[in-house]
Amino acid sequence: MLRRIGIVTLVAVLLAPLQFACASSDAALDSYLQHIAASLPEKVAATLKEIDGTPRRLLAARAYLRAGDELRSRWSWSTDDIQAHARSPEYRALLEETERVRARFEAQNPGYTLYANTEARSLELQVTRFNSNKSVAKVAASLHQQALAEIGKPGYGSPERAASVQRFKQFLTEWRPPTAAPLAAPGISRHGQLRAIDFQIMKGKAIVAPTETATVKRNWDTPGWTKKLQTAMAGSNFRGPLESPYEPWHYEYDP
Repeated sequence: MLRRIGIVTLVAVLLAPLQFACASSDAALDSYLQHIAASLPEKVAATLKEIDGTPRRLLAARAYLRAGDELRSRWSWSTDDIQAHARSPEYRALLEETERVRARFEAQNPGYTLYANTEARSLELQVTRFNSNKSVAKVAASLHQQALAEIGKPGYGSPERAASVQRFKQFLTEWRPPTAAPLAAPGISRHGQLRAIDFQIMKGKAIVAPTETATVKRNWDTPGWTKKLQTAMAGSNFRGPLESPYEPWHYEYDP
């Protein structure tokens, strides 16, 4: 028993410096993120604070930096904006376009229909989904590990140095994930301005082709729904489907 306690104590002593180093590195990354947030528009910086954990915040910050000058124009609508858009001619045109696509799809595929979510995705919902999505977590973890390696390179000084912050911004902007995250960073999703619509295939009340990345091949590609939806979209103002990440149900609306 004493021997076991001694081994446990020895392991704890050996791991302590490593744990301290990891904590210190994350503190440095958080400091970089604070400097990046200070350079972003106020509402974007506020959203970055709502994202859980350093890895996910790094991933979102990367997206905001890459958006560049388009960040403000792409930013998701407020509740008031969404309500105003619901009364606009553009929204009525979107509903009419969606109905025409649904009618074509039903004529080409008897017994089946389309469900389309024609409501803007609120910023709050985007944050919730980004914080809870497991695939986002995997991509964020990959970025986190490489970010730790990046700031450990020779030549990096304190996060308080402007040159170090600029170098880290460049790293984030140029970083490419091994697999694209399935969700856009909160605030810049095309769903936030109703410029993107997700479609699902239904038979009666049953969904036969849902918006699930884990079942894309089985529920969309193999049974042919990917091509059938594309056929129904021909001649419409919808463009797609989304290629990266691959989402055969995701179409962007170009009025």
